[in-house]
Amino acid sequence: MITNKYRRLVYYFFKWVDNKPREGTLKTLYEAGVQMLPGMYIGTIVFTSIIAAIASLAGCYLVFTFVYRTALWPFLTAGISGAAALMGVIALPMITLSKITSKRVKIDANLPFLLAYMATLSSAGMNPVQSLRAIALKDFGPISEEFKKVVYRFDVLGEDVVTAINHIAVTTASSRLHDILVGISNIVVSGGSLRGYCEQQSVTLFTDKKAKLKGFIDSLAAYSEGYVGGVITTIILGVIGIIIVGSLGIKVAPFLTTQDLFEIFIFFVVPFVNIIFIAMLEMKFSSGEY
Repeated sequence: MITNKYRRLVYYFFKWVDNKPREGTLKTLYEAGVQMLPGMYIGTIVFTSIIAAIASLAGCYLVFTFVYRTALWPFLTAGISGAAALMGVIALPMITLSKITSKRVKIDANLPFLLAYMATLSSAGMNPVQSLRAIALKDFGPISEEFKKVVYRFDVLGEDVVTAINHIAVTTASSRLHDILVGISNIVVSGGSLRGYCEQQSVTLFTDKKAKLKGFIDSLAAYSEGYVGGVITTIILGVIGIIIVGSLGIKVAPFLTTQDLFEIFIFFVVPFVNIIFIAMLEMKFSSGEY
């Protein structure tokens, strides 16, 4: 209920975006399966960023005024508020892209099994159209959802099978499913063997799946060693260095004490390094391309 009211509020201020929506935004929302208009989507991003900045600013004022007093409170407040505003801007797009990526990974993971099943259906005497309907009724996750769209277009909207398949091939989030659908479309037009095509593609995809799993294990081992040997070691050396600097009475800058250095290291450097590492892992492994 609260979410719906919030979306209506932001849409009231940004409904003008729907007059000329960007094709990229429409395609992103369609691929992710997000039930939002472009104006509502953009408005949610802007309002969330503003609310996050105001909330973090108020929280920092209360904390640094009544709980933890420090001379660096203006810099900490500005940094935390700016980070909160930035996170508000990128949160919804990241969630949307994550949905698209998750959908693509699930489709690619199930494609070899789907093709093996379609080959079995073809060997049992089903034609391509009957096979499409059978897949739409099965639970292959996002793949079945894509095939339901195909069946809906030629059973309800009255399109021919080839046009319906090609439309979903263009709009799907997975390039592999795009290629498979184009191949099925060509088979429908030419009258070729769906069984032979599915068997050949299934074997190829199973081979690629094995290679990707091996690459995933090797990459994960390398990143774990890099984290222990790089990030953890750097943090430990940084703490030791600050302690040594403080014990020797050395000042890095006239206005920074050892306590200030320690606070900067704990509140900024350590979180920043870990966030960068997590972002690297996300970029490396979230796409499913190991």
